[in-house]
Amino acid sequence: MIKKIWAKFDGMDLVCLCDEHDKKCDGQCKEYVVKFTEVKRNKKAQDASAHIKREADNLRREIRKFQSQVSRSVRKFKI
Repeated sequence: MIKKIWAKFDGMDLVCLCDEHDKKCDGQCKEYVVKFTEVKRNKKAQDASAHIKREADNLRREIRKFQSQVSRSVRKFKI
């Protein structure tokens, strides 16, 4: 969908957004033509986040295992 809007920016931040027939600001907005594209989200993002969580847990376990091995080795050399 392509639409004509009025917008005011502060750097990269959007400060004001006005519709063609409903201007809320005091005339400081500039006219823009924008194209809106619908974002279709699916379960892949949820699956990916679950996979990342599992991998983080596995990594945490491996780190603990490595730390305990290093601790045992250090104790051996202290004796």
